[in-house]
Amino acid sequence: MSETTGPRRGLPVPPPDLPLSVLQEQEGPFLRPKNRTRIIKRSRRGTPARTLLALQVGTVAVLGIVGLWAGYSKVMASDRLKVGRVDVRGSHFLSEGEIRQLMGPAVGENILGLDLEALKTSLRQSPWVADATVRRTLPDTLEVKIRERVPLALAEADGLYLMDAEGTLIEVYGPRTAGFDLPIVRGLARTTGDARRERAQRAGAILDDLGDLAGEVSEVLLDENGDIRLVLKGRGEVLKVGAPPCRKQFLTFLSLRSELAQRMPRAEYFDLRFHDRIYAKQPADTLPVAGLVAMATGR
Repeated sequence: MSETTGPRRGLPVPPPDLPLSVLQEQEGPFLRPKNRTRIIKRSRRGTPARTLLALQVGTVAVLGIVGLWAGYSKVMASDRLKVGRVDVRGSHFLSEGEIRQLMGPAVGENILGLDLEALKTSLRQSPWVADATVRRTLPDTLEVKIRERVPLALAEADGLYLMDAEGTLIEVYGPRTAGFDLPIVRGLARTTGDARRERAQRAGAILDDLGDLAGEVSEVLLDENGDIRLVLKGRGEVLKVGAPPCRKQFLTFLSLRSELAQRMPRAEYFDLRFHDRIYAKQPADTLPVAGLVAMATGR
């Protein structure tokens, strides 16, 4: 038999000799993948535990709310916290009974459930009340502090009213208020609204500035041209005054009142609107030319 130079029929042919790097590149994708996918296994054991915990927390919250409501209801129903006393301060004209009436059914109510702002609003509805404060004093006392309006004059408007320094018409003058001896403000009857309020405020500001000296005034006349005249008690002298402050000029006039009465007994009015002089308006038949006569005050 002769030798055969080629491969035997039926036997595998060996691969050709290749470099090692080539073999690694070809086998790498199958042996060592570059991007590995991590498989995360989720446990299902936590879901029931979380649900149970949520139910427990919800139950505790509901029980807490129920307990708080029960405690609140018990406190609100307690007789110890029902208003049994009202301590009123600062009220001179209004009686305690009138204050209680303004506050409504506060007595007997639970002190913690009262709306203090609503009570203050009710108190301010009275024209006598300029301001009011209300405080709780546990267990059963309300402290009420009133700042009343102080009447300075009787304003002649649609009727005769008590009036304060702000020009507020407080109450109709009658048997209940007959004890007030106050000057009368005239010149409001023919005005209404803002015009009346502005005039009343001007008159109130003058009397407030005079203070105790306002007791010397019988009338306050509000002229349509804006002038303000004061009529004094006794001799009835008429004084023209300007905007406050005018107390100093008024006091100076009172110190010279007797001398001025002797020198100018027929003066129609005295003008106090100047700093260091008092002008007297004389009748036309007193001077050759009607006019003002000045008298130095020495200031």
